Amino acid sequence: MPGPCRSTLTWLVVLLAGALAVAWAFPRVFPFAPRAWSATREDAREIALEHLRALGPLPADPYVVARMEENARLEYRLLQRLEHGGRPAILASDLPERVLVWQITVYDSGAHPRDWSYQAEIGLDGRLLSMRRGFPASEPGGTLDDGDARRRAAVLLGGQGVELERYEPGVVRRKDLDKRTDLAVRFVERGRVLGERIGYGLEVTFAGDQLAGSSFFVDDPDDAQITVALQPIGLFGQIAFFSTFLVLPVVAPVFLRRYHLGELGVKRGLQIFALCMLLGLAFFAQVSRGSTQDSIWGVLSRQQLTWVWGAQMMVVLVGPLAIASFLSWSSGESLCRERWGRKLAAFDALFQGDWKNRTVALSSLRGYAAGFAIAAVTLLLVLVAQRGGAVAPFAFQLGPFWNHARFPGFALVLFLVLFGLYTTLFGRLFLLPALVHRLGRWTGGGLAALLTSFVFFAPVILLPLKSAAPIWLVFSAATVALFLATDLLTTMLAAITSAAVLSAYPLAVAAAPGVQVQGWIGLLAGALPMLLTARHLVSEREFVYRYEDVAPHVRRIAERERQRVELETARNIQSSILPRLPDSIHGVELAHVYLPATEVGGDFYDVLGLEDGRLAVAVGDVAGHGVASGLVMSMAKSALAVQVTFDPEVEAVFRTLNRMVFQSARKRLLTTLCYALLDPGRREMRFASAGHLFPYRIGRDGRVEVLESVAYPLGVRPSLEVVPRLARLAEGDTVFLCSDGLIEARREGSEEHFGFDRVERALSGHAGRAPRALCEAVLAELSAFTGDAPREDDLTLLALRVPEERRALR
Repeated sequence: MPGPCRSTLTWLVVLLAGALAVAWAFPRVFPFAPRAWSATREDAREIALEHLRALGPLPADPYVVARMEENARLEYRLLQRLEHGGRPAILASDLPERVLVWQITVYDSGAHPRDWSYQAEIGLDGRLLSMRRGFPASEPGGTLDDGDARRRAAVLLGGQGVELERYEPGVVRRKDLDKRTDLAVRFVERGRVLGERIGYGLEVTFAGDQLAGSSFFVDDPDDAQITVALQPIGLFGQIAFFSTFLVLPVVAPVFLRRYHLGELGVKRGLQIFALCMLLGLAFFAQVSRGSTQDSIWGVLSRQQLTWVWGAQMMVVLVGPLAIASFLSWSSGESLCRERWGRKLAAFDALFQGDWKNRTVALSSLRGYAAGFAIAAVTLLLVLVAQRGGAVAPFAFQLGPFWNHARFPGFALVLFLVLFGLYTTLFGRLFLLPALVHRLGRWTGGGLAALLTSFVFFAPVILLPLKSAAPIWLVFSAATVALFLATDLLTTMLAAITSAAVLSAYPLAVAAAPGVQVQGWIGLLAGALPMLLTARHLVSEREFVYRYEDVAPHVRRIAERERQRVELETARNIQSSILPRLPDSIHGVELAHVYLPATEVGGDFYDVLGLEDGRLAVAVGDVAGHGVASGLVMSMAKSALAVQVTFDPEVEAVFRTLNRMVFQSARKRLLTTLCYALLDPGRREMRFASAGHLFPYRIGRDGRVEVLESVAYPLGVRPSLEVVPRLARLAEGDTVFLCSDGLIEARREGSEEHFGFDRVERALSGHAGRAPRALCEAVLAELSAFTGDAPREDDLTLLALRVPEERRALR
């Protein structure tokens, strides 16, 4: 069997096995997950409004809030009783039906959130479980004796189909208000399924003598302990929701540094940011009405609260989350690009719309199949934990927020894609490669799994939470391993699909067709890329990731940074190569000045004392700037020192350096050189110049003579023929050499150079001065000419004064 077919069949088997394992394990893990779900949200709304009319007239223009209400406290109590063998009695009671209910609240138009008019709870099977009418505390009311209250309560419950013989006789409780006395008639169920210490049942209330409705109650002396047990869940939920404020300080500095260096772009990141914002907008437009029930924000009306809260969530939740996703992609992509570029291919192909290839098809299949497998493993681990006394309330599998939407399956997909982008891009694309690079594959991967398992939303909640921690870690480690073994799209689809399976499965097996559709939307959303690309699983076309996301301005930043590094490197080369000359050699006074430019050039110089009393003098310049020029300069300087030691004669030096430059440097890096052998005893100098500025002889009387010698620059031809010239020197004469940085210096904003004439006038005007004073005088006149203009090229000055006869004889 060909490799591609074998891989495809393997993942199809994983998908089938995972789906079967989920179908087997889910009802065992969550015994109180809804089974007879026959009423949709809209069905519950209509049923509630019909029953509430029995309590009084509905508002003319009502604002109706329909949401799913989870009773996690009741489910926790039921799960605890299951551990003590109470399953038959619990399943025979109606308590499991009250774990998840539809809550319908009716407001008058413009009413404050606390001033609801009516409220009802409808079971998922469509049965009325409670209904209440709201009465202002300041509204007066008549009186009602206990007997009438019991009779009216019994009539109400009987009309709702309640079998009163299952309940103890009603007990009346009174609450005195300023203008009326409210009554509550409690009917405690005889069965005591939750235990002898816990009373529960139905309560019918009256506002004065007016019927206010009926509701379910639980009287548990251990309620405070349950609160303590559930508090950590709320804490972890808050951490998961606002984890972006933990993530941003981690990823933002990396992004800024790499952006400044030009190592990353922002185009794809901005697309991800926009996608997150659109997902968040669509999500909170659906869920804001139901999610804000029981919230009060100052004087805002119930309608206003919906929109203000939704807008706030876009700012404090979706905005930071979108920014974190943007930064995580941009930074993580730059970390993965070179070593793990193939892991980005399928994900990037989707954004480019190029999904008709095997790369996307295989990643989509792997991600969807792995999602079911991870969900199945999670459920099996929960079953193991339950054998140790842990409980898993299903109420925590619904939400946050999406279960209140009119289309819960669609809202679930929006939520999971939004958070899946954020968590996968940060936790797997950014954090994981960074840790693996620093700590190695095993240590880095383990640390990434550990850190993200307790920061992002948990796949399943167990109590006590310590029993859930290993499962969270395994779930996180599975996506870490998947990313290391496959790619980004596979990992993201697996994370989204596994979370969808653990939440949407009960909807998919519901009795109501409308609920089933929403459930299958949740379950099949992760399969959409797979379904669109299935026929390309046998294709030979692969998508190769290519990085093309650096904007022009970022490229300019990168180029400037590259030039800065190159400049610093070249300066280091020069500073390590160029010598510090003494004040005299063999009685010859000398001075030198070297001033580097803002752009590093290739100036070099040296004065070497020979054993026979002569001095080898050289000043040169490599064309161009930067590291390349610096390297050629360093080679020329080193070759000069070696050649002078071996054979210092003018012809030999030029022959050797020309061959080195011709063979080693590019044509544009031609090198000029002025080289001389100065004999202070004979007061003569043999010299030649290969394209360099001619040296000057300065007499005591101020006469300046240009010592001409013409030859091609070094490196122009394979061989270089130079004709050395001989210059006779007098006592006290000064030989002056320089680079073109002196001649070509100019004022800022001007094209006028300092030029040869000014150089010669300066030399003549300061003739007879010591070499150091002469160099300083030339620099002073140059500074007066150029002002504050920055140097465009290196500046090298070298002055040597022939000693008087008696000093030379020494």
